[in-house]
Amino acid sequence: MSYLHLVKNDYPDTHSKTEAIQILEYYKSELSIQEYETILNSLCSHALESIYLNEKDILLSIAQLRNEITMDEIVALAKAS
Repeated sequence: MSYLHLVKNDYPDTHSKTEAIQILEYYKSELSIQEYETILNSLCSHALESIYLNEKDILLSIAQLRNEITMDEIVALAKAS
């Protein structure tokens, strides 16, 4: 399943690490252990700087891990927003 098409939706901001982890947990059953742990590590690293991944960020992370989008394309999407 491609997660890239879901990125076009609007998602609310998250305001805590706990909220971000709850979103990641929603997708856990669809992720490999390695994908889950990679995104969780990124989520926790960002949270140290008080940056909390929202659903769009998590979907982009999944898409990137599955080679559906590159980091350059993610940056271009962020600049366009």
